[in-house]
Amino acid sequence: MLTSDVDEIPKARFVWALENCNLPEPFPSLLLKCEFYYYSYEFRDAFNPYWSGVTVSRFGPNKSVTLDLRKIRNTFRPMLATCFHCSYCFDRISSVREKIGSFSHTELDIEKYRNQQHIVDRFKNGKDLFDRYRQSLPRTTENETELPKLLKQQPQRFMYMLNRSSSANAAFRDVL
Repeated sequence: MLTSDVDEIPKARFVWALENCNLPEPFPSLLLKCEFYYYSYEFRDAFNPYWSGVTVSRFGPNKSVTLDLRKIRNTFRPMLATCFHCSYCFDRISSVREKIGSFSHTELDIEKYRNQQHIVDRFKNGKDLFDRYRQSLPRTTENETELPKLLKQQPQRFMYMLNRSSSANAAFRDVL
């Protein structure tokens, strides 16, 4: 069983390997360490390059899944670079504002961070949305970033996840 947040995507080659190998019983749970990107696959997080994301566990038909899975996942065997995590990879400013307004850090839900120009500038230039870091996030190059297959197959559809910096509106669909 794979367990993750919606923005944590296991790499296809890893899922294929899991499907095509004989897993031992009992199977030791794994923690997939995701390559951590902000805003798009153009900006890799240099401060925290791997995100503890997806868990892989095997449960028998009569065994229930623990409710503490998120708490205990850091005790699982880590597997580096086996998934993607793209934080704030939204195609609309309205989605960014919705996330700011709905996550637990209510102290960050202020007008400055919800301002359209501020959001576009941060996403376009790889700057921290909440002014936590002085330097911008490092840009990745196409050759150093392994992309999800669908993004490579449909680049126009997912431009907001591929190239924020070359667009005046940071590739947001609801900003003209």
